[in-house]
Amino acid sequence: MKRPCRKSRKHSFTLVEMVVAMAILVVVATIIGTASAAFYNGWQRAVKYTEKLKTSQAIDRMMDQCVRNLIPFKWRDENNSERFVFEGDYDSLHFTTLRRSLPGDRGALLFIRLRLEDGNLIAEYSEYPRLPWEEEGSQEYTREVLAGNVKSISFLYAEKNSDDEIEFLDVWEEDDHEAVPLAIQLTVEWNDGSTERWLRRTAGASANSTYGRRQTPTFGD
Repeated sequence: MKRPCRKSRKHSFTLVEMVVAMAILVVVATIIGTASAAFYNGWQRAVKYTEKLKTSQAIDRMMDQCVRNLIPFKWRDENNSERFVFEGDYDSLHFTTLRRSLPGDRGALLFIRLRLEDGNLIAEYSEYPRLPWEEEGSQEYTREVLAGNVKSISFLYAEKNSDDEIEFLDVWEEDDHEAVPLAIQLTVEWNDGSTERWLRRTAGASANSTYGRRQTPTFGD
């Protein structure tokens, strides 16, 4: 006796099942999208902080290794007068620093200029005397970009006044001083509106000494 053949029944999704499936897909997509966005934002923050750290380290290195070792080095000008190789303006700094002399170097002195150019904090180096009073472009130097996205820079120069108190000047007039500043402060204003400051005491800050020669104070009887 033959059994009657059963016809196969095709199962189709109901509307409720389709809605549930779509809801699950939306939830999964939302979770993936949120996780991806969080990862991308975290990566962007990491890149930003890394760049900021590199910039801070570059400026720290300049202030710690160069400005901190600033010395009162003199050179004769076109009138055969001895002048400090130093120029402190409101928005630029030209100075001589003492460094460790390594094999292949041309000496232990390094002549540096800091200034702002096209939104970048620029350091210009020269192993030969680079004199502030000579014409721009007449001397060779090596350039380095210390920081970008800079809106402005400014310097302050510390000295002792007649009351033996420390005061800061925005311009260092050579004729008014017998030495280099006691300390120098660099202020950097970034394009995002934030501001950072670096303050370092200089190596050649003593009022009783100059590079290569020390004056012995005379005491009364």
